[in-house]
Amino acid sequence: MRRARTRRRRAAAATAAAAVLPLAGCGIQETDVIEAGGPASVQAFVDRDHDMLLFFRSPDGGVSPVIRTTRPSAGFGDEYTVGSGAPNADGPDGPVPTEKVVMALLNGPGKEDRAAGLSTALPAARPGATVEVESSPDGSVTTRLPLALEGLDSTAVRQLTCTIAYSRDADGQVVVELTGQDGTSRSGTCGLGRSG
Repeated sequence: MRRARTRRRRAAAATAAAAVLPLAGCGIQETDVIEAGGPASVQAFVDRDHDMLLFFRSPDGGVSPVIRTTRPSAGFGDEYTVGSGAPNADGPDGPVPTEKVVMALLNGPGKEDRAAGLSTALPAARPGATVEVESSPDGSVTTRLPLALEGLDSTAVRQLTCTIAYSRDADGQVVVELTGQDGTSRSGTCGLGRSG
């Protein structure tokens, strides 16, 4: 039985090799890879009037987006509804305020996020902490944070930068200036979704 199976496998391999050999000389030239566009954006799934895109530390040390909603829970978990579950305080005609988004990030990953291996490199916000956000005429965003920036690692800074950038622009293409309560400033862009 074993020998018969081995013979069948060898015959199948020989038939496949014989079929490929004539194709090798038929004049078909090898081609380069043709780019068909960038990766799909998670923004396609974000309702900017009610949802927030928060970036947490992934198991590989990078950052991964998580969608949080301000809408009443639709049977998912309370960990994905921020605050009381009331609609966006600024009304349904505009995005969730960046201040609210940053505070949600500083509250850390929810139970489901942690179960998926996500964590945070950011310290928790102290009770009563506030965030101030200003837009500049050049389109950049300055955010004053309720924590010290000195000593934060690059993952923590990227979590903040990406969360703020995607809060202000659907493609995350915003320069973000972070200012900590210790007077330290850092500036940069998220850089997700860009090729090269």
